[in-house]
Amino acid sequence: MNILLVEDDVFYRDMLSKMVRGWGHDVVCAETGRDGLEKATAMDFDLFLMDVFLPDMTAMDLIPRVREFRPDARVITLTGQSTRSLELKLRELGIAYYMAKPVPAVELKSILDHMGRHNVSRRPLSACFAPAAS
Repeated sequence: MNILLVEDDVFYRDMLSKMVRGWGHDVVCAETGRDGLEKATAMDFDLFLMDVFLPDMTAMDLIPRVREFRPDARVITLTGQSTRSLELKLRELGIAYYMAKPVPAVELKSILDHMGRHNVSRRPLSACFAPAAS
């Protein structure tokens, strides 16, 4: 799957991206909501893996903006500040999964494996930049 990882914590972003790449997925990283939004408009992603609290906005701000041009966007949110009310707000936005940090690797892998089996994306991320076949 082609995954956009939006996470401001450098250590956590690097750890997650290496782990998810190791499971065979393509990962593009963004450290702010604005950066994530720019990348989301420029490339085709199967999944958005995003921290809830970013330096410039929250996932509650970012998800509706992504859905303006990707209404079918599948989103997994990650947060170190998990509360039931936060989870309910995010679920109202139609997220696929809500995960509290630290995210158990086995759980995330299971979710990605499941979502990958039901993946509706058509092409690898590298195909976004490959010349069209003649």
